[in-house]
Amino acid sequence: MTERLLLLLALAAYAVAAIAAGLALRRRRIGRLRAASIVASAAGLCLQIAFTALRAAATGFLPFASRFESLALFAGSVQVVGLIVYLATRQHSAKLGSDAAGVLLLVGALMPVGFHPGGDLNPILNSRWFAFHILVAFGGYACFTTGLTWSIAALADRRLELNPAVPRRLALAGLFLLGLGILAGAAWADSAWGKWWGWDPKESWALLTWTLGMAGLHLKLFERRQLAVPGFGLVFAAMMFTFIGVNLLRWGVHRY
Repeated sequence: MTERLLLLLALAAYAVAAIAAGLALRRRRIGRLRAASIVASAAGLCLQIAFTALRAAATGFLPFASRFESLALFAGSVQVVGLIVYLATRQHSAKLGSDAAGVLLLVGALMPVGFHPGGDLNPILNSRWFAFHILVAFGGYACFTTGLTWSIAALADRRLELNPAVPRRLALAGLFLLGLGILAGAAWADSAWGKWWGWDPKESWALLTWTLGMAGLHLKLFERRQLAVPGFGLVFAAMMFTFIGVNLLRWGVHRY
């Protein structure tokens, strides 16, 4: 009950952060709204960290071993990256997008997927490589998700100062973290199954996602107002198929 309550409170905090960022677009009492949005995001993140610490203490391992736990991690990662970008740029429409994405992801974790208590860990997953692989991979997911919300905000809000360095840096960070996640996953696979790469569908789609991101970066899609949304959108679609679609089709050996 305590763990569920922590996530529900985190969800409420992210929603408050989104509302404050949205109201700040009206340019009224902007200082208070900005502070409220930042505090709400920080409070939600603290609540998610408390959830992670409680579940890790109860189970003895980091809670990233199910679709529910990974979706919650995804939501928290988007909040971290979105908050960093907001603190650097002060663009309320962009923060509204990342906050909304975090809310949707956490709602997805708590409702369609469903909350469940922590359980025993498959011995194959009991690896430091696995935990590191999940952490950096979802950090990369968060960078590309935030890049997409930034690009949508740039189209919807013409007052947003389009700084091409922001989406480019998000894409670079996403590529670095996704690439590191793929390498960590390969090291984990070698320790678990005795081979670095097996062309499992999840592995192949992860590599395709990284390749699409690299192509978009070289073609400078992410730096152009009209092309950034389809560029980030294509990477995001491949990323979500890697995360969810492969498992819905019951391809490969990965659980999620």
